[in-house]
Amino acid sequence: MPSCLEYIINETAKEDILATLIGTIHKTDKDRLISGLVGFFIGGTAFILNVFVFITLIFSKELRQNTHLNLVLCLSIKDMVLGISVFVGGLRLFTQKLADSYFPCVLTSVLFISGITLSFCQTFLISFHRFLKISGTGLDKKLLQNNRKYVVYILFWIVVLGFNISMVQFRHVADKLLFCKFKCVFGARYPVMIIYFQSTAIILLSLTILFYVLTIGQMRQRYKRTFAWQAKQNATSSIFTDKVVTVSNSGCNQLINQMNKKLFGSMKLIGFIIAALLFCSGPMVFVSFFDHGTQKHLFIAAILSCLNSVVNPFIYAFNMENLRREWKIIWHMIQNL
Repeated sequence: MPSCLEYIINETAKEDILATLIGTIHKTDKDRLISGLVGFFIGGTAFILNVFVFITLIFSKELRQNTHLNLVLCLSIKDMVLGISVFVGGLRLFTQKLADSYFPCVLTSVLFISGITLSFCQTFLISFHRFLKISGTGLDKKLLQNNRKYVVYILFWIVVLGFNISMVQFRHVADKLLFCKFKCVFGARYPVMIIYFQSTAIILLSLTILFYVLTIGQMRQRYKRTFAWQAKQNATSSIFTDKVVTVSNSGCNQLINQMNKKLFGSMKLIGFIIAALLFCSGPMVFVSFFDHGTQKHLFIAAILSCLNSVVNPFIYAFNMENLRREWKIIWHMIQNL
């Protein structure tokens, strides 16, 4: 198994060993404290924001019953897990005792990898559900209607968490880790773990984008059929008085505009979520291809992945009027306590 120690001395001269050791420790301690502070702040912020989103989902029956919004807001559960992993990872770097602890290292590694993988899973479900809804196959009602969607969530969680935990190569508790590395946590199973993570992320992200594009194509076809139907109705209604035609067209246009606004709103929301996932969690997948990537690069990629969990609640609030309304209600409830 590769060494888990971050401190490596390459100097051979005896007089240089002590100076190199002291300089390395001082520099590493400084980097460790800065990394811990950043992880503590970003992870804690992600956790708090997504707890608020999750509480809103629990309180709002309207949001729970809307399958699309339920799929979107249940990303907050994944984001809470990712926030906890980065928060604990940052916390363990503040003191040497926590930094050397083995269990927090395993916990943060498993939760972090699981959180990123589940974000790709959940985003795929959101895009796939929109495609099924627009295509009108009725399959969405069989897979994701009512409580069935929660069964799908739980299955994803069981598979992802179960596999990731099974890949951990548990070592003796006396083996201390100076800095937590994935290679140390998964040991000889690390090559299998990294291939699984890369292939799962790439496949799910590709399918997410594919179904998003297919949904846009289906929407264009629907609009063409809608406008053709409207033109036919206008031609048929021309035998009536102008007043009747005007009232009929006004009601029809209002219904069509409302439908278009709803569809475009949901697709815009999915587009923002996919973009955030691609630009924030994508770098971690990219870095995983480089076996000799530095700890600094891994840390930056990890913080970007957690930053996605901070950005998502603001994306929801910006695009969902009913969510903003629910937040105001809950905020007034908190103020009246």
